Amino acid sequence: MPQDPSLATRLTIMTVSCLITAALCEGMVRFADDNARPMIRLFEQNQVGDIGLSSNGSARIGRAIGEPWEIHTDDAGRRLPPSTLTDSAWVVVGDSQVMGNGVDDGAPFPAKLRIDGQAAHNLGVPGFGVGDALSRATAHLATHPAAGVIVVINQMNDWDEVLVPIGERYQVRGGWLLNTEDATGPRGYFLASPISGSHLAFLIGHLVLKDWSSPPPLAPTWMTNPDAMTKETTLMATAILRFSAAHPNTTVLPVYLPADVYASNGRAEGSPLSPHLSALDRPPWQDNRLAAQLLSALSPLAPLDLSPVLTSAENFLSGDYHLSETGHQAVAKAITETLTLRAAQAQAPSEVDEQ
Repeated sequence: MPQDPSLATRLTIMTVSCLITAALCEGMVRFADDNARPMIRLFEQNQVGDIGLSSNGSARIGRAIGEPWEIHTDDAGRRLPPSTLTDSAWVVVGDSQVMGNGVDDGAPFPAKLRIDGQAAHNLGVPGFGVGDALSRATAHLATHPAAGVIVVINQMNDWDEVLVPIGERYQVRGGWLLNTEDATGPRGYFLASPISGSHLAFLIGHLVLKDWSSPPPLAPTWMTNPDAMTKETTLMATAILRFSAAHPNTTVLPVYLPADVYASNGRAEGSPLSPHLSALDRPPWQDNRLAAQLLSALSPLAPLDLSPVLTSAENFLSGDYHLSETGHQAVAKAITETLTLRAAQAQAPSEVDEQ
């Protein structure tokens, strides 16, 4: 009569079976999500709390609709391309709109800019507010002279973020960017662990640890009562003006980027802001109060308002407020034309004097 397998043999068979099953499930999940993650896992945070993109990194991120997109960074954590710096290059600072959330490396408007024959460098980092962006520009200029700095003010979240630096609003766990409350809770501990690198484990952990009871977010104050945002507007404008004064040899161009429903009425039903529209006293695409505050406060620097060039709904990703490839192209064209015109106007008086 054959003997039953030993306990050690049974445990070995069970372990191997579990590993094979887990590997098969992992492969199925990776196949289903096209080997992409739902969030960018490409962040790092130093000892003083500064947050940026990891150097020489890459990530593949899924979209709500359509194929995944990819991001790559150079040895300084700047999104590619380009990577070679010159003293006559421009840099662009801001948040995820500047970095190009949702589009591949060559599509963000900084990659499409050619200013005086030079490519612009993308210093955008998701989660940045204006103060964070200016700090990044200051650090960059301390080691790399630049012909100009484009500072993008994003209506979607910069008014909410002006009072608190990114290092207080967010924490990095395992390469993931989490709000501080999440980072110090069970979800943060899970994402900081090596197991979160598994697509299967991430999916399970995300479903288990998500707070399904949290109420939908309220409409932000900059939507419901823009007149109450003068303090935040003044703080942002003052910071940009001071940055410009501190770098007199570098041209500073502030650029106002409207939220999608403020640029296009075609986004009324396809925006993350759509649920809040019923709480407003006027259609957002007819409301320029917030923009007027900012543009007036920044008038010494002749800011660029992108509202007129983003009126088509196609300038934004479907179901997402971020710019689409079409939108990035429109922004790049507007910035290039503005700087070209201003350069010509600045040169015209000197030509008259020579004659």
